[in-house]
Amino acid sequence: MWTEGSNGVQILINGVQILINGVQILINEVQSLINGVQILINGVQILINGVQILINGVQILINGVQILINGVQILINGVQSLIND
Repeated sequence: MWTEGSNGVQILINGVQILINGVQILINEVQSLINGVQILINGVQILINGVQILINGVQILINGVQILINGVQILINGVQSLIND
């Protein structure tokens, strides 16, 4: 399943690729680097532009926007997406 926000934000949950502003995020993979920032998924902390992201039932903030994965509400730039609906 995938959804796309008004700003062309493609999200694949359990897919497992997430593209945010053209930045690839891998979930249930090893790690990624965004702007030289280390990203670790699975109960591990993610920092994007100095914003803490936690995945797996935990709150995600991207540019001050709350994202819940397995939560399951996702808001990106004010665009609401429902995952696994």
